[in-house]
Amino acid sequence: MTSSRPESLKVLVVDDDAQMLRTITDILRAHGYATSGAPTGVEALRMAGLPETSPAIALVDLSLPDIDGIDLVGRLRALSDLTEVVILTGNASVDSAIRAMREDSYDYLIKPVQPDHLLATLGRAGDRSQRRRAEAGRQESEDRLRRIFDHVSDALFIADDSGRILDANPAACALTGLSVEELRETPLLTVLPESANATSIPRSLSLHNGNVAKLNRVLQIDAAAFAPGVLVYTVRDLTNQSRLEEQLAQSQKMDAVGQLAGGVAHDFNNILTVIMSYSSLLLSDFEEKDPRREDVQEISNAATRASGLTSQLLAFSRKQLLEPRVISVNSVVIGLEKLLRRLIGEDIELATTLEPDLFLIHADPGQLEQVLINLSVNARDAMPDGGRLHITTSNTELFMGHTDGRLAAAPGEYIMVAVTDTGTGMTREVQNRVFEPFFTTKLQGKGTGLGLSTVYGIVKQSGGDVWIYSEPGHGTTFKVYFPRVTDREADAPLWEETETAVGGNETVLIVEDDASLRALSARILEGNGYTVLLARNGLEALAIADGHDGHIDLVASDVVMPKMNGRPLVEKLLESRPEMRVLFMSGYTDDEVMRRGVIDGRTAFLQKPFTPAQFAKKVRDVLDQKLQ
Repeated sequence: MTSSRPESLKVLVVDDDAQMLRTITDILRAHGYATSGAPTGVEALRMAGLPETSPAIALVDLSLPDIDGIDLVGRLRALSDLTEVVILTGNASVDSAIRAMREDSYDYLIKPVQPDHLLATLGRAGDRSQRRRAEAGRQESEDRLRRIFDHVSDALFIADDSGRILDANPAACALTGLSVEELRETPLLTVLPESANATSIPRSLSLHNGNVAKLNRVLQIDAAAFAPGVLVYTVRDLTNQSRLEEQLAQSQKMDAVGQLAGGVAHDFNNILTVIMSYSSLLLSDFEEKDPRREDVQEISNAATRASGLTSQLLAFSRKQLLEPRVISVNSVVIGLEKLLRRLIGEDIELATTLEPDLFLIHADPGQLEQVLINLSVNARDAMPDGGRLHITTSNTELFMGHTDGRLAAAPGEYIMVAVTDTGTGMTREVQNRVFEPFFTTKLQGKGTGLGLSTVYGIVKQSGGDVWIYSEPGHGTTFKVYFPRVTDREADAPLWEETETAVGGNETVLIVEDDASLRALSARILEGNGYTVLLARNGLEALAIADGHDGHIDLVASDVVMPKMNGRPLVEKLLESRPEMRVLFMSGYTDDEVMRRGVIDGRTAFLQKPFTPAQFAKKVRDVLDQKLQ
């Protein structure tokens, strides 16, 4: 075996004889060894403990003034068991040889030391040092790989080319339900049938091993050569990842449908506003006995029903305006009980369990009522032969990854409203689509498919979330989560309505891009005594305001318009007319502040479609509202 290169080895010489110490160190340095000298055992220990002078080989004199040589050998080994020790002695006695061997020193040299003998001994010690250090490195590498093997989250199976399992990590044991010893006695194809066609393409698999069956797991299996005749099978459980991907796809689909629904509702509401308003004006012109009155009334009724549908579309798309306030969900439930009993019928029992110290929430009470009514009606339809409807409220806290990742709500404190029925239940496929607008499992003509999509939109817009648990034949539970109100929200002032007259003599700037609606709005206000300025868009409104010398008491503006939207228009107008009141009108609002229902003392909102009476009253209310 080729001796180690001297320059790669550090040697520590320990001898209290100054002449001997200098002679040995000079010889070793002359032959390329990185040599240090220590005249005492204490100095030797100090140098051995420093990284820059820690030796691969130590030459130790047995006769030292401060520490027994054999004791020093043991203490050097305690610092590093990879240090090779060569004993230096002036007495080649059997006793000293035995003592040296007991301490596992590699060799010993008798003084006076011959240079050839010294170098040969150091060469053998160096070879042994290299072997031990290489072995230690291999062991450390194996230990590191074993730790990785044991702690990696993927299941790892090591098998020979005959399919016999040689080893498996804890994740593999958890996946299969078998111990390593049991896996070694079980063929790989029995534990993991798909391993015969190992691929990186995820697929739904079933694992069978006698007593354990894990069904419908999405697993990714890879195979790689580990050594000649040995393969490593990596099994990654992608079930949770696949579920999250499905949730993301579902969320994106719902958002896309919501954008479409909101856009359709916005355009349709402009048309409905004209239909409803002119119907109302015609009705006011006809005598009670006029035969044409009934026809106009039917037109008005149809427009009102269509308005209800667009309202539900806006709720789903989260583009309706909420007017939130601090409320108690328990009070809303109690107030709805009589109505709900009439809705669900006598053959369905209604029970409530309400948390006595329920948190308050910040929500629109009318929309919360709509959520409870829609969920109750949905439950009623799932119990055609009668059953039990149970509404419960409770305080809860959501954590990251709550309910197996099926809730997207942020961690925090919430109130939970659960609506549980004993009806027919739902399959997983139905649950995945239940919030889609116009999706229904009812017979044609028995439902619009907008009830649950409305629930989804209202809850999401209110900062909450909805969770479903259902099994066919075992009923359904909808759990609705609303964030707990904060102290700052609880202290926030509410905008109080006032009873006022409808007419007035103020000046109103109407900004509306729809020509029919613009003319209608002017007719309504002028008929009630107001002075009206008309603009087709934001830029035109700014020009009219700049050229108007008189006072403008209120601007009634659409939210979404070409050239300039309502919100930046109002901000510009208020710079020069800070006392002007603001009324936004829209079939929907996509403005972030409006969508969250934040209305100050100067700014209000009127949802399209509206009737002439509603428009005139809203204008009067805003003009009479005190600025905050």
